[in-house]
Amino acid sequence: MVVFDQYLAIIRSFMSLNTAEPVARTKGERTANRIMDIAENLFAAHGYDGTSLRQIAERADIAQPGLYNHFSSKEALYKAVLFRALNPMTLALSNHINDASTLREYADLPAIITDILLEHPLMAVLFQRAMQGDSASAGNQLVNAWLEKLLNQGMISLQSFDGITTTGTEKTGSQSRAALAINLIAMFNLTTGYFLSQRVFTSLAQGDLLDADNIARQKRLLHKVIRAMLIS
Repeated sequence: MVVFDQYLAIIRSFMSLNTAEPVARTKGERTANRIMDIAENLFAAHGYDGTSLRQIAERADIAQPGLYNHFSSKEALYKAVLFRALNPMTLALSNHINDASTLREYADLPAIITDILLEHPLMAVLFQRAMQGDSASAGNQLVNAWLEKLLNQGMISLQSFDGITTTGTEKTGSQSRAALAINLIAMFNLTTGYFLSQRVFTSLAQGDLLDADNIARQKRLLHKVIRAMLIS
């Protein structure tokens, strides 16, 4: 039986540093990926509680007991789906945080998140559902642990910025853990929230939020907001 930890190892072994999707090499892995594709759509549409293994099995055209050959439980499947959704962002953000040497480069993080969400549109829904879930839920705990790792990495990286000028006149202040946590939460809410607001935008402006001009406006706004938050 391919349980959750084993499947995460499979995903990690196939992930490259350019955030490419994992390549399934065996029939079992291809089936597991197909199950995850179906589960991702259902979890995004109906949430964890509103999705059953029976629904997933029916969509995948396999007997429900057959799911257990790949995932030990609904929770294990949900965690695997979230991990797969977050992994491209993890790699991209970790690499950028490690390479960033100026506040301007840090302020580019929301643009990177926006580009990833454009390629993986369901990620925004999955992320928000997990964030808003009960604190004891699997999704909330996984996303919180993921954010904490990014926060710790950001704290270490930003320590080197103290006293460095960003424009010749502005200096970075020491970032407390609480302040950086607020910045991190705001950044993800602003980026994911954008992709969840199409209905409102259509009502207000009769336009498409995914239009290239609107995406460019969003990136410019986010850059200004995050840069201001980091400096304050």
